[in-house]
Amino acid sequence: MSETTGGGVHLEIANRFIEQANAMIEAGDDAEAVGLAMTHAAANFTAFAAALNEGRREELGAVADEYRRLLHAYFDNRVRA
Repeated sequence: MSETTGGGVHLEIANRFIEQANAMIEAGDDAEAVGLAMTHAAANFTAFAAALNEGRREELGAVADEYRRLLHAYFDNRVRA
């Protein structure tokens, strides 16, 4: 898998996903269900992107580690808020 370039591009895209998730919750979808759906979609698309870019299965461990790190950091920020 290739490195993400342009530091803020992936965050801008992520914010669009969050806006969509918030709209789903406002429309009545359960927040936990939306979160689980996003996790499933992220895994599905990350696998697709890795395969498309001729990534190796072994590289997915780094993706999982980054997900876990971000999950903990965002959770800690929410709990403190």
